[in-house]
Amino acid sequence: MKILGLTWLGTRAADFDATVRFAEDVLGLSRAFEHEGLVGFGLPDGSLFEIFAPGVPAGGHPPEGVVGGFEVDDLTAARAELEAAGIEVGELHTASGGVWFYFRAPDGNLYELVGSA
Repeated sequence: MKILGLTWLGTRAADFDATVRFAEDVLGLSRAFEHEGLVGFGLPDGSLFEIFAPGVPAGGHPPEGVVGGFEVDDLTAARAELEAAGIEVGELHTASGGVWFYFRAPDGNLYELVGSA
């Protein structure tokens, strides 16, 4: 598996409004988009930081916590490698030309691998 970079970070925020204000006022991030209960911030390197309100559907994002997404050069091969290593992998999700799936690492946390459709 070849990791190309960290492309996405998402967090489910119990205090959604305070977390969005923190991202804007303290971290200095600018909103790239927003929907009810979701705000996305584009970073200069092209990666994305998203904040989700509790209960907002989010493409398989867990009901709490933080998830980081790693871009890989070959999503199919990477998935096969994880499965061969006995790692729990989730279903494939697609949107806007991207494909991703979540996996549970030995630390117990969910992460995702991202590739092209």
